[in-house]
Amino acid sequence: MEMSPYVLSKSLSDGNVYYNTKNNHSFFITNELLRKIDCDDTTRSQYNDYLESWHYHQEENELQDTLARIKNEDDKLLEFTILTHGDCNFRCKYCYEKFENISMSPEVEDAIVTFADKLLSEGKFEIFSVQWFGGEPLLGYKTIVQLSERFLELCSVYDIEYFSVITTNGYLLNKRMFQNLVGKCKVTGYQITVDGEKKFHDNQRLLKNGVGSYDRIFANLKMMGASSLHFHCTIRFNISKENVESMEHFLKLDGLVFREDSRFSLAYHNIGDWGQGERADDYCVDIPNGDFSYYCSQQAISLGYNIESPQIMMSNSINCYANRKYHYMFNVKGVIQSCTVALYHKENIFGSVLTGVVNEKKRNDWLKEIEIERCSQCPYVLLCKSGYCPLVRINQEKSWERLCRLYKERIQKDFSLFILSKSYNDILDIN
Repeated sequence: MEMSPYVLSKSLSDGNVYYNTKNNHSFFITNELLRKIDCDDTTRSQYNDYLESWHYHQEENELQDTLARIKNEDDKLLEFTILTHGDCNFRCKYCYEKFENISMSPEVEDAIVTFADKLLSEGKFEIFSVQWFGGEPLLGYKTIVQLSERFLELCSVYDIEYFSVITTNGYLLNKRMFQNLVGKCKVTGYQITVDGEKKFHDNQRLLKNGVGSYDRIFANLKMMGASSLHFHCTIRFNISKENVESMEHFLKLDGLVFREDSRFSLAYHNIGDWGQGERADDYCVDIPNGDFSYYCSQQAISLGYNIESPQIMMSNSINCYANRKYHYMFNVKGVIQSCTVALYHKENIFGSVLTGVVNEKKRNDWLKEIEIERCSQCPYVLLCKSGYCPLVRINQEKSWERLCRLYKERIQKDFSLFILSKSYNDILDIN
């Protein structure tokens, strides 16, 4: 039987790696076992049984059936992204946001809870996921506490699993706040940015008063690591021309405190032209030439760190949150949107939670489905989903062919990182 066209593979010096994009299963098989399969009927039969049990062979209607399963899983998930405050205590040199010193009103909080109650009461969701965002979300800490309590009550009433994460600069995250967020609010996922060593981080991520932020953020990260609480923290690195050389130094010095703690993983991103926000023209750092995020990820894996992108990007269940049918973003004033990058694009405004009116036709036009006719023969289609970023599609700054090539290159790099980190499910070898 032939392998499915949606199985990725790579030959290594000591064996082969296979990744089934239909179900996210993967394995490494040694050269010794492959040689035995060639000459031993029993071993060959056992291997074929293994492949069949994990659906590695080509199957009838496999693309359509897999897409239906993915959609069925996505439709069980309700996601909210909530901007708890309009301001930020930082003024980073690559920030795309505009700030307003306002907190969320009780009326907006009540309206969001009512909106959640209406959707959850329909009985079609199994998971309710909330992402706290900003501005700086911890400026709206009181809103997080109040809404979390009410969301948890709703999930108890409707017997729904609750999951909550926060994207924060980490500056205000003291021990008491962290313990409350994890213990009472069930915020167990964190993304906190550290842009390399102190000197380079403090050049890019400054407080409003121009003072560096590294020392306090790093101390708060160590406080998290010293706790016995159950959480996961992604330490994000935004790479510019100015700080790229500091990344390896961080890994070999300050970063060592996180290397053996499975609750921490690293994520590297090249800065991009995300928008000017309120920044002056000369208040910026430069976009790097080349994909240093890939290079830095390779370095981190070779030094024994956990890297986030291979496990996340090599999954058919992951799609841009802005492209999910049941994802809603609420800004501090209650405006309903989808994308946290396109905050000021009119295409990204769908209504107001205060009125309860959502322009579903406009939301549906924003969402993007896989283009079956164009993409069905591509081995990466279940990961790429025909280029799943609605904002990229709407901007149309690049041709379809160029976007397709960029997505393929990104997936190929993530597959290489996946292999380098040995993230496969099984290792098949001679007993």
